[in-house]
Amino acid sequence: MKDRMSMKNRINLDDTDRKIVSYLQKNPAITHSKIAEHLELSQPAIGARIKKLTKRGIIATQIGINFQKIPELHLVRLNLKTTRPADVIELSEFCPFVINALKSTGDYNMTLFLASRNLKHIDSVIDRHYRSKSYVSNLQMDLVTSMNKPVIFPLNLKMESVVDTDDPCAHNPYCRNDRAEAGKRTPEEI
Repeated sequence: MKDRMSMKNRINLDDTDRKIVSYLQKNPAITHSKIAEHLELSQPAIGARIKKLTKRGIIATQIGINFQKIPELHLVRLNLKTTRPADVIELSEFCPFVINALKSTGDYNMTLFLASRNLKHIDSVIDRHYRSKSYVSNLQMDLVTSMNKPVIFPLNLKMESVVDTDDPCAHNPYCRNDRAEAGKRTPEEI
């Protein structure tokens, strides 16, 4: 009950907060002064509200790549069915080609987003990390071909260092080194 109340308090936004969030979503570079002007409030009042919304976790800033602006970068959605979603998430955590791994409901209980300039690299990563696992039974790979709004994803730029190889996993020291530094299992152990 206490968790439910704290969640309600965290999400509860007044009309001014909703308008601030709306302005920031439409234009993340908008100044506090410009929002204040629109809402007929002082700039310090807007700044205080934005700070409070940020502290509460209601708004956040994430730097990433706008996939609409880089057409040579392929974005792939991979849906898969697995009996071990935690292991799929662990496999995905350090792979520079995997942008995110989401656990969901439905027949396909995981959705992953992957990116690369070379679709063969994505296919190689999928073969090595997912198709080869006994606990992954179904896969569906879709190439994102267009989007109506900017899609901003954080992208591990280390993947660009292996773009000229046929097998990015075999020639990519980053995944293994990052896993070792974090004390995580290798993909073969997962």
